[in-house]
Amino acid sequence: MSKQTLLLALFGLFLCTATAQKKPQAKAAPSPKPAPAAVLDLNATFKPMKWRSIGPFRGGRSVAVSGVVGDPNTYYMGVTGGGIWKTDDMGNTWNNISDGFFTTGSVGAIAVSESHPHVVYVGMGEHAVRGVMTHHGDGVYKSADAGKTWQKMGLAGTQHISRIRIHPQNPDVVYVAAQGALYGPTAERGIYKSVDGGKTWDRVLFVDEKTGCSELSMDMNNPDVLYAAMWEHGRQPWKINSGGPGSGLYKTTDGGKAWNKIHEGLPEEKGKMAIEVCRSNPDRVYAVIESDSEKEKGGLFVSNNAGKSWTKVSNDQRLDQRAWYYIEVFADPLNDNTVYVLSAPALRSQDGGKTWETIEGAHGDYHDLWINPKNNRNMVMGDDGGASISLNFGNTWSTQANMPTAQFYRINVDNQFPYRIYAGQQDNSSVVISSRELNSSGITQESWTYSAGGESAFLAFNPDDPRYVLGGSYLGTIEVLDTKAKAGTNIMAAPIQYLARETKDMKYRFNWNAPIIWSKHEPNTYYHGAQLLLRTRDMGLTWEEASPDLTRNEKEKQGKGGGPYTNEAVGAENYGTLAYVMESPHERGVIYTGSDDGLVQLTRDGGKTWQNVTPSGLKECLINAIEVSPHDPATVYIATSRYKFNDHTPGLYKSTDYGKTWSNISTGIPQGAFTRVVREDEVRPDLLFAGTETGVYLSWDGGKSWSPFQLNLPLAPITDLRVYKGNLIAATSGRSFWILDDLSLLRQWKPGSVGSSAGGSSQSAGGGIFIYSPAATILANGSSPLNKTDLDFKGSHPTHGVNPANGAVIYYHLPEVHDSVHITLEIKDSQGNWCAASPPSPTLRSRLGMAARPQNPHCPRQKD
Repeated sequence: MSKQTLLLALFGLFLCTATAQKKPQAKAAPSPKPAPAAVLDLNATFKPMKWRSIGPFRGGRSVAVSGVVGDPNTYYMGVTGGGIWKTDDMGNTWNNISDGFFTTGSVGAIAVSESHPHVVYVGMGEHAVRGVMTHHGDGVYKSADAGKTWQKMGLAGTQHISRIRIHPQNPDVVYVAAQGALYGPTAERGIYKSVDGGKTWDRVLFVDEKTGCSELSMDMNNPDVLYAAMWEHGRQPWKINSGGPGSGLYKTTDGGKAWNKIHEGLPEEKGKMAIEVCRSNPDRVYAVIESDSEKEKGGLFVSNNAGKSWTKVSNDQRLDQRAWYYIEVFADPLNDNTVYVLSAPALRSQDGGKTWETIEGAHGDYHDLWINPKNNRNMVMGDDGGASISLNFGNTWSTQANMPTAQFYRINVDNQFPYRIYAGQQDNSSVVISSRELNSSGITQESWTYSAGGESAFLAFNPDDPRYVLGGSYLGTIEVLDTKAKAGTNIMAAPIQYLARETKDMKYRFNWNAPIIWSKHEPNTYYHGAQLLLRTRDMGLTWEEASPDLTRNEKEKQGKGGGPYTNEAVGAENYGTLAYVMESPHERGVIYTGSDDGLVQLTRDGGKTWQNVTPSGLKECLINAIEVSPHDPATVYIATSRYKFNDHTPGLYKSTDYGKTWSNISTGIPQGAFTRVVREDEVRPDLLFAGTETGVYLSWDGGKSWSPFQLNLPLAPITDLRVYKGNLIAATSGRSFWILDDLSLLRQWKPGSVGSSAGGSSQSAGGGIFIYSPAATILANGSSPLNKTDLDFKGSHPTHGVNPANGAVIYYHLPEVHDSVHITLEIKDSQGNWCAASPPSPTLRSRLGMAARPQNPHCPRQKD
């Protein structure tokens, strides 16, 4: 028998973990006295539970990057949804430095002071404003210690910030270019200035409530001179509007006190624009301008007299294509004839814009560039795959395969061991990744690969035999992938090229993230959602329509995807489409659909007849997820969102009668945390999890009330959740996949009675000492940092994903005790032999204890 004792100082609730291969044996004891559930802080109570990052380590979109003058090793990257990351080894490793400080995760701008390089400003809210996977921000953050700590500096209402400029000698003088809200007119946009390091702000340029600042350039030789590109823009769920009378170029020569519109030589029709004054020759200014694309009025313009007049030097359509997403121009700080334009390709001209060469970057779809003002061969570039660094004039770039910052859509899982998670990664391929890696210290690239379809894929397959995977892409493209043959083929229902068509002219209207599901009740049957439900019973050789149009079908919202000057072609603005399809796990023929324009439809006869079961009075919205209760076939939940109407109100609804009546179950989820998904635990009825724009929430009572349940999960938008095999899997926008392994604890927890059980757990004598039944444990080789308790463990590793703990994890509750009390946890095997004694670490208090890797298949041994 191995025994250890420990003097513990405990305050209130105390949870501890240890490892074992058998369930603990303990004597029954009275339940502790109830505590008010309403005041229970779940994040503090369950702090010993740890989410773990599994990757994959493949970067997601970054539209904000910066280097540091005088330090070629250090760079910053802002991720869409994933916060601020920093490298101090030229991009070999990246570490998040904003967790615990920021209250939103989407970054639009980064600026590092040239004179005081420890001063860093960050503007929140991505400026490459997609209709999907773009997130608003909450203003400006500042660090005075190179990112170790951060302070919020205001401007929360700006939502999307495109650029920050710092005075080259005085870091207290700073300008913010605010694009403003994307989905509605607001006053919080334009250019803001602070002269006290961000403590106070003055708006120094404002055009109107539809026009924000897309770019701001400072003359670093005379910092009172600035150039601004003002952009009239906005989105509706069905269209991107880029350009109008508000768009224009402006210049100030007195630090923003007065601005003059500069126009001579420029087209009348202006959309999105970018502008850059040359550091090496401030009389030369470059501008890329979106204009009437059919008449080819846009392109690159140059001024050689500080903006007084302009000449068009290039109408290369690569420069201003898909303008709302790209349009970025950067002048070489040492050579005014060298200019970069970022678009789908990264382009460079070394003759003032007359001819162009393509730079082979690390990914594609480029958004930001920082060029070292003292060494123009050194730069960092942000694109749809993250950030990458070059030291040789862009000939080679650092890797992006070391960033767990992917944006994922919908989760699916198979029944293999280890089980695998499938999802589409925005701006990349779809992915399948193992939930753990055997014989390894973590989840590496060996454990993930591509899957069917493309970036926006739903993925569907038989979970018991996932050889064939169906995966979608934009505009209804759908592929079946044979994972053994490693080959796929397109099985689109109507193989028509829909690019750039008006939505109303499409035979089938598909959502960007069009749903695909496998039927568990009908052999070899799959469904694909358009404006109606399509069904195949022969792996896509033939398709049949299984429903009428299940959307509002409002033709006035089915036009071109973009305007007034540039159409948008790839289908993310398709409207009046199905966004979610859910087959009942209980009953054959029972299927729910949810549309992007706010309708919920139900068939109970396999599609022969349909009933509109939309909640009464529900406003036009996105039905983003549907969940049929695993415990009751009549109970169904929906997660709705109105963020595309500039409404960030959470919207969860529940029906217990197949959608005949509904109740709003959003109480406790705050304004701003708009909802994307709701799931019910598969073992404990009424235990619900909600994924929102700002994190995870939990309900013990079927949605009557909610509490934050973030634990160590980083702040990022939650795009999907899945309860599976005792785990809660989260897909995020900007932080890849995370898994919470220990749902067995939550299934036993009784709210309002600290330490009490919902059933099935042992309790020990001693005035409220309580042990929870551990989950079934699988003996698997490999290792994990979760093999010991560490309350400060963040759940991640800098180079690979984290495996689950190898042994059984035991949670126990201890009441408040005096310092003189010694506590020992003793564990027996199934024959009653003493196996281990496992107290918490003596150096850590008010924490879970320790989870250790088992040393043999019979008894775990305490790990020092």
